[in-house]
Amino acid sequence: MFDRDTEGVRIELRSLTKHYPGQPAPAVDDVTLDIPAGELVVLVGPSGCGKTTTMKMINRLVEPSSGEIRIGGQDVLGLNPDQLRRHIGYAIQQVGLFPHQTVAQNIGLVPKLLGWSADRINARVEELLSLVSLEPSLFRDRYPRQLSGGQQQRVGVARALAADPPVMLMDEPFGATDPITREHLQNEFARLQKQLRKTIIFVTHDFEEAIKLGDRIAILRERSHIAQYDTPAAILAAPADDYVAGFIGQDGTLKRLALLSVADVTPALPPDTRLPQVSADASLREALDLMLSHGTDKCSSPTGVLTYASLCEAVGAPAEAVVSGDR
Repeated sequence: MFDRDTEGVRIELRSLTKHYPGQPAPAVDDVTLDIPAGELVVLVGPSGCGKTTTMKMINRLVEPSSGEIRIGGQDVLGLNPDQLRRHIGYAIQQVGLFPHQTVAQNIGLVPKLLGWSADRINARVEELLSLVSLEPSLFRDRYPRQLSGGQQQRVGVARALAADPPVMLMDEPFGATDPITREHLQNEFARLQKQLRKTIIFVTHDFEEAIKLGDRIAILRERSHIAQYDTPAAILAAPADDYVAGFIGQDGTLKRLALLSVADVTPALPPDTRLPQVSADASLREALDLMLSHGTDKCSSPTGVLTYASLCEAVGAPAEAVVSGDR
């Protein structure tokens, strides 16, 4: 199967439709979408718009009424559904860890079904726990009830990665955690994805989360009709219509600042230790917050001095729009 590739593979949806019996309109109607290999694509939209149904058709937890799904060039609808699911990672909001199994047993479940040796499974469990920042010696023998919500989510991500699948499906995986834990998990997952380059379909209703994590975002209307499909920067710069603009809100410029790092901007002057200091990998939004908190229009990083004017130029916005947050 396509799991011979452990890095991401292309996913193609063609005229994908789901019509439940007895319903006057389809839940998902004629969706066509190309998802490039190794990218994280976020499906975002209001509750009931069909985003989760669309995602579940990819691993056939929901069977399509019509249309075509190809993963790595293979016709998914011609494969055995159980075999298919063993080669696609799956993480959900409720985590779904088996309460009677240890962390190690939960993570090793799919590799065991695939016939991996015990030594290989144990090595993979150790590797993945380290990858999601859980010390193996402390966590491998714990049960889910002995974990915090954030720790359970980390184990859920590790389990989804266990068989090293090229494709992962994630349905609001961090939605049940508190805001601080959620932000930390998002940061950790973004770090993992930069390293692993899986092809990921990520469902959320949170546009901020979509901007933070997505290489591309598909903003969905009812029945998964695509209002706009593009990179976060392109959507923020040029929303397709008022519906998309409604997702962005009144602070589009500030959101665009969050997509760029200090290192992305050519410094105006050499570094200056007398100015407030910001790291090169900090976002321009963080740099702006630092300037405002210190009452200055400059801050310094290891790469040079960043000015308020260069920050505005980087997002193509007038100074007053950045200060006011587009309000």
